[in-house]
Amino acid sequence: MNKLQSYQEEFIKFLLEEKALTFGDFTTKSGRKTPYFINTGNFNTGLSLSKLGQFYADHIVAQGTEFDAIFGPAYKGISLAVATGIALSNKYNKVYGISFNRKEAKEHGDKGNIVGKQLASGEKVILVEDVVTAGTTLREVIPVLRNDYKVEVSGVFIAVDRAEKGTGSLSAVQEAKNSLNLSISPIVTVHDLIAFLSETNLSSYNLPSDLITRMNNYIETYGA
Repeated sequence: MNKLQSYQEEFIKFLLEEKALTFGDFTTKSGRKTPYFINTGNFNTGLSLSKLGQFYADHIVAQGTEFDAIFGPAYKGISLAVATGIALSNKYNKVYGISFNRKEAKEHGDKGNIVGKQLASGEKVILVEDVVTAGTTLREVIPVLRNDYKVEVSGVFIAVDRAEKGTGSLSAVQEAKNSLNLSISPIVTVHDLIAFLSETNLSSYNLPSDLITRMNNYIETYGA
């Protein structure tokens, strides 16, 4: 594991504080029994979304990706795109257009499928998402952006990579990268979470030894 940047350490602390990262006994949509759960739906106040946007902005700037607009896939990506765009403007003085898609066709008014900045051919766009589980959203949205709007997708930024197997031996993130020819960059991975919380850290929370064992066993079983 690479040494975490300070914003990544702060992000893990933030996940715990907002109870977006919890430990216990959970069942994922795929039926896997997991000892930890990530629920970005807990970022549901103006304050928490503002802070979340700052972490996305920090990570995007740290990666040095060049782009012209931020796209948030409906529905969770919408608030993430807005929060990230505001943070990039306020913290880094970088102003970008913000767009998101409608899931239902609009039959009146502009009748367009894109809300916000209208994307132009040749522009570079980044996507912001919470997690990539099966990659379904990306497989729906990326071809539309590339084929219908003729934009270049410069990268996808997500909160946490669980680094779990998708349909085969590769992780869901790696499968999406390969099938869509994408760059996908998580703020942190599950391996970062375990390493950081296994030793003294600024969150004042340490994983108990039995939980570390359970998480490592889970990764050994389902990790890519």
